[in-house]
Amino acid sequence: MADAMAASEKILSDYKNALEKDFLDYQNSEIKLADMEVKTETTRIDKEINKEVALEQIKLRMELSKKAAELKEKIFTQLEGRLADYQSSPEYKALLDSQIERALKFAGDDEVKIYIDPNDEALAHGLSVEHGIDISISKYPFHGGMRAVIPAKNILIDNSFEKKIAEAKDKFDVDMEVL
Repeated sequence: MADAMAASEKILSDYKNALEKDFLDYQNSEIKLADMEVKTETTRIDKEINKEVALEQIKLRMELSKKAAELKEKIFTQLEGRLADYQSSPEYKALLDSQIERALKFAGDDEVKIYIDPNDEALAHGLSVEHGIDISISKYPFHGGMRAVIPAKNILIDNSFEKKIAEAKDKFDVDMEVL
């Protein structure tokens, strides 16, 4: 009976040890599986966050670009207003005199045709008399300044404010870092 009890206890102990080993193996397996699920979910969440951040950055860049364009437009609207004020000053007539003088000097003995903006029509006669040439009024407004054509050299001298403003707009860049 003692041998049978000892054998029974040994069988029971071996079975208990086998169950404990199986349980530990199961726990380790489940822990590894849970770790893998956590890593997978973490990676998925990171990707989702990165995607949302990228979309938000694009949205912010678009807003920033829009604000920069609005600021640029506001600056150039103010510039055009100041140019309009400048065109009624004596300095503007002096600028036209200087531009005409340089165009005449550049043309030398060649024929030159000088055009001024339709808004400057009142200055045309005085400029014609002062420089001894016929000053024409352009059919198309160009916001001030003057244009000269030298047909013999096939040259257009464009000192119009319209051209200068267009060049400035092309070169103008709002520094987005400052905003």
